Amino acid sequence: MLIRLFDGAVEQLTRGLAYATARHSLIAQNIANVETPGYQPRDLVFDDYLKPSVEPVSGDPPPGLLPIGPAGRRPRLVALADSAPRPDGNRVHLDRQMARLAENTLYQHTLVQILAGQFNTLKQAISGRV
Repeated sequence: MLIRLFDGAVEQLTRGLAYATARHSLIAQNIANVETPGYQPRDLVFDDYLKPSVEPVSGDPPPGLLPIGPAGRRPRLVALADSAPRPDGNRVHLDRQMARLAENTLYQHTLVQILAGQFNTLKQAISGRV
């Protein structure tokens, strides 16, 4: 019933938050493995049709992620080529990972603000202030 009130907005925002949470976890793994020899950084994308340079990674995205967006695209796990491999084979570029982390945090914060606005509108409607 609640989902029909907002024409699917709450459901899509919830899916977006699940995506942002899973992506945050992958970025944190990349940062944690900045000194691990041979480590290949990974990312979770659902807009990969805009980025033809990313390479798919074997394996599925984290469980529980539902399709996102109007076309119902599923997020995909991809390998990143942040930089040329160091002598130990590690390809993690710390500055780029930190930038991705900041971008993802901003994305997640925006979704939370929009979701809070949706529930605030519902609260005002229930209280009769609309």
